[in-house]
Amino acid sequence: MRLINHTLLFLLIILFITVGLWSVLFYSQLLTQVKTTIDEGLGNYKIVIIDKLKDDSLIVEQNVFLDNNYIVKGVSEDFALRVRDSYKDTLIFSTLKNTSYEVRLLTTAFVAADGNYYEMKVISNEVDKGRLMGKILQSLLWLFFFLFIGTLLVNNLVLKKIWKPFYRVLEYLNDFRLDKKTIRELPKTHIKEFSMLNDSIQNLLNLNVDIFNSQKQFIENASHELQTPLAIGINKLELLADEGKLSPDQIKQIGDIIRVFQRLSGLNKSLLLLSKIENKQFVSEEPISFDAIFSRITHDFTDFTEYKKIKISYQKEDNWLFRMNKDLAEMMVLNLVKNAIVHNQPGGELIIRLGVSYFTIENTSDKPQIPSDKLFKRFNKDADNKGSTGLGLAIVKAIADASGLQLSYSYHKRHIFKVIQKSN
Repeated sequence: MRLINHTLLFLLIILFITVGLWSVLFYSQLLTQVKTTIDEGLGNYKIVIIDKLKDDSLIVEQNVFLDNNYIVKGVSEDFALRVRDSYKDTLIFSTLKNTSYEVRLLTTAFVAADGNYYEMKVISNEVDKGRLMGKILQSLLWLFFFLFIGTLLVNNLVLKKIWKPFYRVLEYLNDFRLDKKTIRELPKTHIKEFSMLNDSIQNLLNLNVDIFNSQKQFIENASHELQTPLAIGINKLELLADEGKLSPDQIKQIGDIIRVFQRLSGLNKSLLLLSKIENKQFVSEEPISFDAIFSRITHDFTDFTEYKKIKISYQKEDNWLFRMNKDLAEMMVLNLVKNAIVHNQPGGELIIRLGVSYFTIENTSDKPQIPSDKLFKRFNKDADNKGSTGLGLAIVKAIADASGLQLSYSYHKRHIFKVIQKSN
């Protein structure tokens, strides 16, 4: 969920809770105020009725609520003196409507002009609580609706404009590459916090570019300086072995030294390649046909597989076209196929399956399953294979990660490597 929508969600939840609690308080306050108003009206009506009855020469007792909405009955002096004005909600049965309805009842007592004491009950129509609550809920729903619409408008018109510098920074970071020679400036903004963020990011990127260029230059220089004496040493040793003045043991020792130098040279090249891949120095991309790569590489390994008596089975279900760097694609396939041949058993089998968006390479082997913690670890190699640098699968993993591919390994009596496109 985007930050702006995340903020909107929390804002709406807080608004709904706040307005909901406010509506309960509002309903309680409104009901109390309405009852107070009704009670004041009943008190005033009581005074009017009593004044009218006091003027009458004869008070007629009335035990049923009629149009005047009151009843009067004679009581003793002691009873009348104990009566205090009281208000309460009650139900009155209507014979006309044949139903009960809520009323507000005032009970009081008074003394007439003739000295007799009377109890009087006065009623007034009560507020329909159900209808009142329904009206309040209806109003709240409209309020929530307008709040929601207003929040959406604020979110889309105001907040998006405010957060625009932030999304520009994200776009800038997504497009940024360490290998670019120049770094363009971030767009200016009048918002202080975003301006501070831009300055911090700009300084951090400039520092990282300087460090990257220094490391890149150091690695290239170190690799070149190491590669040159190795090549010279190998060449001189080969010339020495060709002179014919050395004994077989001396020639064997020279051969062992040459193999060590060649392995060191291969290790140097592999480490340099890994560094370039991880630093994303292979920039150019183009649509790659894995069918063409597999066809060419399997053909190149024909002599080697015939020598080891390994059968290659290439099963093409469909061609996979994927956009990536061509050199990296060929390097990845080459390392996986070479790994499957080198670690195969004599008379074994190598099966390549190519689908519309994946390929698998599986091989027979007398070696057990590779532990997951050592699978793509650098310098993890077979102790019996002294010519290996232990960087082949590490290079394949680095290429897959840099190209948006997913590399996986499984073992079902055969070693199986699968490459698929990463899901977004």
